[in-house]
Amino acid sequence: MSSDKRALIEALESIEAGCAAVSAFPVETLSRTEGRDLLARLDRLDQRLELLRKQLSGRMIAVARARSVWQREPRCEPRSA
Repeated sequence: MSSDKRALIEALESIEAGCAAVSAFPVETLSRTEGRDLLARLDRLDQRLELLRKQLSGRMIAVARARSVWQREPRCEPRSA
């Protein structure tokens, strides 16, 4: 596995671990202000993840379309006079 792919997997595993840590955190220990700040920060992260998801989807679609164009066989149709 390439080092780039390994780094991607490690980054995703870190995000998953962070989500697990946040969800296990005893929110009852937070003040009202801290709770609002936490929710606001989670909303910002959610927006960033959604943007990333859309960008990656767009790039994957573009790559798939480019591949399908290059893989098509050229059409050799006779010209009509």
